[in-house]
Amino acid sequence: MTGEDETPPQPGAIVARLLEPRSIALVGASDDLRKPGARVLRNITTHGYSGEVFPINPKHTQVLGLRAHSSVEALPRVPDLVILAVPVPAAILALRQCAARGADMVIMLGALALDDRAHRDELNAVLRKHSSLRMLGPSSLGVHSARSQLAASFMTATDEESFQFASSGVFIVSQSGGVGAYLFSAAHAAGLPIGDFISTGAEFSLTFADLLRSVVDRYAPRLIFAYIEGAADAHDFVAALEHARAKAVPVVILRAGTTPEGRNAIARHSGLPPWDDEAWHDSVAGTGAVTCSTIEQAIDTGRAITHPKRPRGDRVSIVAAAGGAAILMTDAAIASGLRLARWTDSERRELAELLPHHAIVDNPIDATGAIFARLSTLRAVLQRCIAHVGTDIVVFTLGNMPHVDERLFQEIAAISAEARKLVAVIWAGGSSDAVRRLAEHGVLAFDDPVRAAQSISTILVRQPTLA
Repeated sequence: MTGEDETPPQPGAIVARLLEPRSIALVGASDDLRKPGARVLRNITTHGYSGEVFPINPKHTQVLGLRAHSSVEALPRVPDLVILAVPVPAAILALRQCAARGADMVIMLGALALDDRAHRDELNAVLRKHSSLRMLGPSSLGVHSARSQLAASFMTATDEESFQFASSGVFIVSQSGGVGAYLFSAAHAAGLPIGDFISTGAEFSLTFADLLRSVVDRYAPRLIFAYIEGAADAHDFVAALEHARAKAVPVVILRAGTTPEGRNAIARHSGLPPWDDEAWHDSVAGTGAVTCSTIEQAIDTGRAITHPKRPRGDRVSIVAAAGGAAILMTDAAIASGLRLARWTDSERRELAELLPHHAIVDNPIDATGAIFARLSTLRAVLQRCIAHVGTDIVVFTLGNMPHVDERLFQEIAAISAEARKLVAVIWAGGSSDAVRRLAEHGVLAFDDPVRAAQSISTILVRQPTLA
C-alpha cells in the first residue's frame, strides 16, 4: 500500500477503529508490570475484551500467556488497531511497518519531548507520507470503551481487578491523560460513570476536533467531558463544538491555561497553542459548550445536564431541616440567577398544617428536624412544594446523620422520580457517601449549596440547546 493513493477513514469511522477494534496488536508487550506495555496488555486481556490480541516483542515467544510476534510485519493478519508502547525511535520504526502492512489506526503511548526536533520531524514525515495513517498521540494514555469491554490504557482506575465497565453514554476526550484519568475516577465516585475515554496526547495526527466530530456522529452520546489546553487549528476546534451543538450533544470543557503562567506551562507540556481569554470568550462561549475551571464544577455540571428533569423556569422553593442551611441555599440561589418562588398566605397555611408551630413556612422553608420524624411527613412536605404552581424547582437541604437508614435514601429517590419537576438535594456533612448513594438512586444531589445552585443555573442557561 502506498501513501499517495490512500484515503483517510470517514469521521464516524475513526472512533470506531479506536473503541471497537476487532483485533489489537501491542508493540512493546511485556511481562514486567512496571512497564506500560505490560499494564495495557493485562488490562486488555482481563476486563472482557473478546477480540484478537497480538503481543509484539522480538525477545519473547510468549507474553502474559499469549503467543508473541517479532514485529508488525510478522503478524498473521492486519490488526484493526496497533498500540505502540515503546520508546519513540522504536515507535517510529513500528509506525513505518504499520504503513507497510496497511494497519492504519495507531495509538502512540510514548512521550515525545518538545525539544526533540529530529524525532518530531521524522514522525511528522511518516504521517505526511502515509495519509491514511491515523494516530492518537504521541503521549497518549490510551482508550477505554464499555461498548467493547476494552481497557487499552495504563490508567490506574482500570488497573484494579474489581474495575467494571459502565455503558453510560458519557465520554471523556482529554488532551491530558492524567487529568482525564482524574475526571474519570472523580465522575465514577460522584455517581456519573464514564463509558468511554480517549486521551488525545500531543495531536500529531488525530486532533480533539477530529475525535469530537467522530464521537458525535458515531455515538450521539449523552455528554462529552473535555480537558482542553489549546488547538493548532482554532477554527476547526470551534467548528467541531458547533457540530456537537447541532447534534444536541452537550460538551463540558475543563479549560486549562487561563493565566499567563498557565499558558507558559502548556507550552512546556503539550505544546498546543493555548487560547487567550478574549479569543475563548468570542469563539468558544457561543458554541453552547460549558466552560468549567475545576474538576468538581465540571462533574456537577455534567450531572445536572444529563439529569432527565428539565425545569420550566427559575423559581425555586427551598426546604431545609435547619434555618441556617436554608439561608445559605437562598444566598447561593440568588447569586446564581435563580428566584425564590412566592407562596400566598393560604399556601403557607396549608404547609404549616404539616409542620410544628415553630417551623418557618415562608420560602425558604425551615421545616426543622421534625421533617424526619416520619417518612410520611417528609413526603407530604416535599410533595406540597412540588405541587406548588409557582415553583419550578424544589431544593431539599439536609446533612449530618452519619448512620442513615436506607429507607430515607429510597424515599427521597422515590419522591424525586415521581415528581414532574426537578428535585435537587444538598447533603452537607455526615455520611461522606450520601451524595453518591443518592446519585445512584437517580437523584441530583450535591454536598454544597453553591455547587447545587450553579449547576441548576447551568441547566436553565442551556435549555435552548438541550431542547
